[in-house]
Amino acid sequence: MNLSLTGESPQSRGRAIRPGFTLIELLVVIAIIAILVALLLPAVQSVREAARRSQCQDHLHNLAIAVMNYEGVSKTFPPGLTGTSLSSTRLSPFYGLCPFIEAKPLYDQINAAASPGNPWDSRAWWDTDIAILACPSDTTQDRDRGKTSYVVNKGDRATELEHRELERCRGMFGGVTPFRVRDITDGSSNTMVFSEIRQSPSYGGDGLEVAGQARKNTSGVEGNPSLCIAALDPNDKSKWSSGDGDNIRGQRWGDGRPSFTGFQGILPPNSPSCISSGNNEDPNNAVYSASSSHPGGVHIALLDGKVTFISENVDAGNSSAAAPGRTTQASPYGVWGALSTRHCGETKQAP
Repeated sequence: MNLSLTGESPQSRGRAIRPGFTLIELLVVIAIIAILVALLLPAVQSVREAARRSQCQDHLHNLAIAVMNYEGVSKTFPPGLTGTSLSSTRLSPFYGLCPFIEAKPLYDQINAAASPGNPWDSRAWWDTDIAILACPSDTTQDRDRGKTSYVVNKGDRATELEHRELERCRGMFGGVTPFRVRDITDGSSNTMVFSEIRQSPSYGGDGLEVAGQARKNTSGVEGNPSLCIAALDPNDKSKWSSGDGDNIRGQRWGDGRPSFTGFQGILPPNSPSCISSGNNEDPNNAVYSASSSHPGGVHIALLDGKVTFISENVDAGNSSAAAPGRTTQASPYGVWGALSTRHCGETKQAP
């Protein structure tokens, strides 16, 4: 028997010892890496969302400044409804603001066209997306007309929304008659001009219809907005507007109907929107809520240019209260409603 003094066999003396990981050690390393990724990913997403929110705030601030610049030139604020001719008066305030939001070439193109058409027509200008009207957190990209993530303040009434009656609006943007500085008696720091709207996906999408679309056939909602919340059933898409073609909130930036570019300070942010009739485009009685892709609320722009984030838990008063009518009485919809009125003697400021 041939053994060395060290106890090693002749076969083992020339064998190199190779360093390496055991299977258990490898699994432990993989588990640690997975835990680190799981911890870091939410932080990265949070930083990205913070950057998107900051850019969204800049957009709204610039839109509010554009309104003031418009007023400096025209001595009125943009009308809620305007047009390229006396026979076409359904264009939104965004049309008039184009020269002040780095979209003057588009504005000139519309005005120079022999037949500019209507915002629901397929025209290159109406189909164009304007950069400042897109919130970077609103990632829905399936709209085929000019998209908008922002909507204008129509006040706190759920009645008389047919476009020829919008002069009766208690908000910043009514009908074809524009408001002047003297009409904003509540003060520029107490009056909203813009908020957000979450662009809805097409019918049958990922469920965001709750945030962006409007529930049809919600009878009586104009007299009791809380019926809209009570009727909400995110699993029943048959009663939500189908999103056929371009009849959907979040697009047609050029269309002045509130179903496309308006909101009211009635139900709190991220509440559903409801229509009393089965017409999802131009109903007479409806509640259109502000909404966003930002967690927990929406941004608003005030007339003085300030942008602030409003929680979906903001004081919205009595959601069962009927529309206040053509009066100057205080809004029944709390702080949220007070911010949407322009001349009702309310001094409540944005939280």
